[in-house]
Amino acid sequence: MRVLQGDAASPEAASASCGAAPTRQTVYETVTHGVPAWLVVDRLKNGLAFGGFRFSDSVSLSQVGLLANTMSWKLAAHGQPVGGAKAGVRCRPDHPRIDAILADLASAWRAPLANHVILGKDMGATDALLDRLYQQLGKPQLHLVQGRVPGCPSRIRDLTGYVRDMTGLGAVIAAEAAAGPLQGKRILIQGAGVVGAGVAVRATQRGAVVVGISDVDRAIVGTNGVPVAEEVMAAREAGRPFSLALLEGAGGTSVPRDRMLAEPADILFLAAGSHVVPGALAKDIRAGVVVEASNFGLTEEANAVLFGHGVIVVPDIISSSSSAAMTSYQLAEGNRWEPGALWKRIESNIRTAVEEGLRQAAQSRVPLREAYKSMYGDVLSH
Repeated sequence: MRVLQGDAASPEAASASCGAAPTRQTVYETVTHGVPAWLVVDRLKNGLAFGGFRFSDSVSLSQVGLLANTMSWKLAAHGQPVGGAKAGVRCRPDHPRIDAILADLASAWRAPLANHVILGKDMGATDALLDRLYQQLGKPQLHLVQGRVPGCPSRIRDLTGYVRDMTGLGAVIAAEAAAGPLQGKRILIQGAGVVGAGVAVRATQRGAVVVGISDVDRAIVGTNGVPVAEEVMAAREAGRPFSLALLEGAGGTSVPRDRMLAEPADILFLAAGSHVVPGALAKDIRAGVVVEASNFGLTEEANAVLFGHGVIVVPDIISSSSSAAMTSYQLAEGNRWEPGALWKRIESNIRTAVEEGLRQAAQSRVPLREAYKSMYGDVLSH
């Protein structure tokens, strides 16, 4: 295993940290069973750093470093309860040697995981995989918090305030802050996984009408709306996965995946992968507000195109921050936040970041992402 320190460990993350004190990331790099893996600590706060563990065939050091820095920025509007981190392994979660890989990673990353880093779920990760990692470590997932507050639960999913569709809830709050009440608003959702389904459920609860949703293969659209939330809830109750095929017999029409982006709508939620909307596709977007519910769903070119067209883009560092904030608050305070007060604070932080950020963005004639970093850069400097 190699341990790298400094900006050279992840140049993209160093660039992304403009507006705050330069990050001095620590990178734990290892290869096991021919599979490379990285654990990146962007910064510590209150002696802790938190982030997700990504399982993907395409993950890289630069991506993990950027994600770790993004986690720090997500927590900035929430007062930075803990620092940002991220882990990634370049394989699918169903890799035939996954148990051996996790055992080796627990050994290679023992020092950071035993002293200051807590890992949660990210793309490809499941509760079962995280449980197996920490079993190999020989410590509970939240042992670092339990050492400070003995009554704290042993797993993130048992923290008070942990609710289903948390990321979708935060994205919907951000959308309301940018576009007003969702009652009657027509929305499109790119991505039909956990986050996309959560957006559909949370937005429908607030009166939005889903007029299109896409997965990796195709999209389902419907002028009068498609019952995505209803089918998601029915699938959950039946214990089966949600599929777009369920929508075709309920008023939806199948169209090529990317064509959905050109459908008329008030809000487009991006809940698929990273950098999946390039500039060429951004030119076709007709929604007045785009919400990044996934990590950097837009490329830099796409961001520039939408800014030039006057489209409001609510960046991931705001709209995808709710689940990270909820977990981080409870990690920093030993699970002593009461759920109602916790979520009231998270919602207030997100609304302030969007509303005040849009005011500053309009005054300075810059994108919301840039205004946000100007507003909260001092948080990361301390």
